[in-house]
Amino acid sequence: MNINDVNEVKQEFQKLKELFDQGDKESAAQMIHELLEDIEQQEKDKEKTSGKDAVYLSLNHVMEYYIYVYYFKPETDVLTTELPIHEYYRTYGDLCMQIEKFHAAEAAYKKSIAWNPVDLDSILALAETYKYMNKLQKYLDTTKQAYRYCCTRATMARYYRNMGYYYLANYKPDIARACYVYSNIYYHTDNADNELKYLEEALKDQTPKLEIKQMQKIFDENQIQPGPESDTIGVVYRVGELMMQDGEHKLAKDCFSIVYDITQEKALEDLLNEL
Repeated sequence: MNINDVNEVKQEFQKLKELFDQGDKESAAQMIHELLEDIEQQEKDKEKTSGKDAVYLSLNHVMEYYIYVYYFKPETDVLTTELPIHEYYRTYGDLCMQIEKFHAAEAAYKKSIAWNPVDLDSILALAETYKYMNKLQKYLDTTKQAYRYCCTRATMARYYRNMGYYYLANYKPDIARACYVYSNIYYHTDNADNELKYLEEALKDQTPKLEIKQMQKIFDENQIQPGPESDTIGVVYRVGELMMQDGEHKLAKDCFSIVYDITQEKALEDLLNEL
């Protein structure tokens, strides 16, 4: 394989992932780790020879570029890699989780986040490793880090489920209940239902009918966010406008779909129907 050939590297990564899926998990994981080290070294060499003073990122979508710039305010140019390096590290982390190599998974997800600091999937995956490692404070801190980028109903629901787990593990069932109930308001899941059922059985008490104001009061008292980060929603909407101006209707639709999902605004629904 030629490490400088993007297509060959992509094919090699896919081949090794298939080898893992076929059952040769330990050796495949080791080979993927070695491939990632080669990719990273090759990328560093390219950066040196380019002579450019820049931040190099691996992104999923153009909106992430704007979210990154908004929050991190880089003082140099931001350039993107040809290979989805962050995705490769995240995938490697997922494979390590399957074979219960939690420290290797933690390192992989941190690498993924280094290549894409706004990749929500990698941040949530890192939080999950801390859950399995019973590092509750790190689990909480990483969940709070993820919150900033939760901008759909499903991801907000995940944020509240994570917070619910943290408070359940810390023997605070009333706060946990509020989190799981609120999670289901955003996006109903079996996971939240099962946790609420577990609490009912453990406490021998039915889930109370909590009012929104009651839950938001609990959240305010415990530094739990009562809704999505408005700045992130604003950035995604603005990117949609910019993509519309550039004639990139598919990218614009991606952005407006996210904002509509969380806001349910009628004007956005009409705009999406036109795109």
